[in-house]
Amino acid sequence: MASAAGGSLTVTTLDRAGKPVYAQVAVYNTKTNDFRFIESNKATSLPAGSYELVTSINDAQDEGATVGGHNVTVSGTTKTTFDARQGRAVKVSLSPNPGSGYDQTVSAYVCASDNGPANMGTSAPAGEMYVIPSSSKAYELSYGTTYQPRSATGGDFWVASATHTGGVPSGVSATLRQSGLAALKVSARSGPDSGQARFSFGYQATTSTDSCSMSTNSLQFRRELPNSFTAHLPAGQWQVGQDANDFIVDGFHSYAAGTTTSLTLGHAVWGPGGRLPYTWYKQLYLGSINMFADPALAAGGTLASGSVRLTHAGKTLYSHTYGRGQEIDGQPVLPGAGWYTLYESGRRSLPSGSLSTTAGLSLTFYADPGKNQQIRDYITRFWPYALNSRNQAAPGSTTTVALGMQRTGTGDGTIQQLSDSVRSVRAWYTTDNGTTWHATAAKLSGGTWTIAVHNPSSGRVGLRSTVTDTHGDSSTTTVYNAYAVS
Repeated sequence: MASAAGGSLTVTTLDRAGKPVYAQVAVYNTKTNDFRFIESNKATSLPAGSYELVTSINDAQDEGATVGGHNVTVSGTTKTTFDARQGRAVKVSLSPNPGSGYDQTVSAYVCASDNGPANMGTSAPAGEMYVIPSSSKAYELSYGTTYQPRSATGGDFWVASATHTGGVPSGVSATLRQSGLAALKVSARSGPDSGQARFSFGYQATTSTDSCSMSTNSLQFRRELPNSFTAHLPAGQWQVGQDANDFIVDGFHSYAAGTTTSLTLGHAVWGPGGRLPYTWYKQLYLGSINMFADPALAAGGTLASGSVRLTHAGKTLYSHTYGRGQEIDGQPVLPGAGWYTLYESGRRSLPSGSLSTTAGLSLTFYADPGKNQQIRDYITRFWPYALNSRNQAAPGSTTTVALGMQRTGTGDGTIQQLSDSVRSVRAWYTTDNGTTWHATAAKLSGGTWTIAVHNPSSGRVGLRSTVTDTHGDSSTTTVYNAYAVS
């Protein structure tokens, strides 16, 4: 097959004073689907063809930002220019206005309307954002505004956006309504994590018509834990994350305009969670068990190290240690149908006084390697009630702890999930880091198992639960320093 004819492209980028400035340019070949970023103001070798170009230009004096997009046909030596002096103002405000005490920024992204990867944009202080107009329907513009409080400790956050399709308009003057926003009322606790945290809110496009708004709809900021705030966001699918000494993230959830949703980050207790192991063509896949998952946010606590060991008939079949940020790995071959025990342990290296520092999980189960199916068993998720924002209970009080029986399927229809039910639950707690364990009765009411923990005058409380199912499989879940007493 003959290669495409060669050519070169020089994209000149001029700021609002007419001076050449450096910029990256997104370049997409609409026929071959070749996508790359090139540097402006210098020749770049490219195959001949039709390209979509998008760029973002910052003024040399840092007094404004301009975005734009247009097509170009590369044939031989080709030159084209993005001139920020052609840019028109992008003015976006929110009504009602959040009021004083906020810094406002305006964002603008130019995207290829064919959902190609050529899209680029930026944010700038209100009054300093511009867009180069284009009548080509090959492009569209997403624009928005963000209000962030100047205070580092208090205040809400606001994001609003809209999209103009069928070309890039000659400037924007838009007032967006608070009534089109959803409110996420966030309570970010400390204990399992601490210090200054970076909070992130990411948007997921659900249709081809709102894919450009994925870039405009984003919010990131830092706050000291514990902290509470409300993020007002455009209706749609959002994912929430928190990154401090460790990392937790929520899945994407749908939030409707005009609604308020409460979301707690950093619950006690971070402990084993995820999907149970399963057999697949004579191998045991250890699943996606995370030794330090937040009870509400399944993905997190990834900066742990630990070990895993599989035994059968008194012999160790598999043993593995894993480091910080690594997966619990392994697909050991099972010698035959029978009873197996899987031991997993994990620990997190965190500042002194942190909670959920060590966890363990022991699974005893019957497995048939000739069948592709998930093992029976349950993972206990501990939910202490009535803790404060630092995950502390009052001295000498009694804390009720719910025992969530987690048994999440693999999500793979070719792997059978066997029916199961709980036969018995036993539970213990420790106030001396495991030297002594106190038995406490597990009670079932309204479909929920609970235990009562008698708290000391100060210190840390660890939790343990053993669940036995009606088939004889059993699991023991342990979390040290589960919550504090102060």
